[in-house]
Amino acid sequence: MGSLTRNILDQLARSTLLPSSMSAAILAGENPRMEDTVMALILYAQDCEVLTRNNPASSWNERRIARQVLTVAFLGALLQAKES
Repeated sequence: MGSLTRNILDQLARSTLLPSSMSAAILAGENPRMEDTVMALILYAQDCEVLTRNNPASSWNERRIARQVLTVAFLGALLQAKES
């Protein structure tokens, strides 16, 4: 694994976007399967989108942004799947 990928994973592990067990493994120097990392990020994006969509206090702009983030997460997953 290249140093750029390692740096990205290190920052991702510190971001709280991944489950704590995955973050701890990354910070301990282990390299998770990319598929597991992508799935964790998609689940997080889905959770955020659903919470925003179902919150009556959310503005239309906040809902659109949450939808865009979810779309980007799925596009990234499709790209990863294509490269595998």
